[in-house]
Amino acid sequence: MLKTYHVTDKAGPFVAGTRNPGKGQPLRLTEDQARYALIAGEIEIADKPDTSKPQPAKAAKAGEK
Repeated sequence: MLKTYHVTDKAGPFVAGTRNPGKGQPLRLTEDQARYALIAGEIEIADKPDTSKPQPAKAAKAGEK
């Protein structure tokens, strides 16, 4: 089963046996193909939540403390 991964700036000219499409670009790989590149930090899972921006606080509803 293929999953989507995004290329990081640590990647060289080839990522998981595929030519590097560029930083932030998607790659569709199997888990076996992606294993080493994930460990090396060359790719990251595409559906990973973005933690670089702080999340806005939820407003309290009327009547709640």
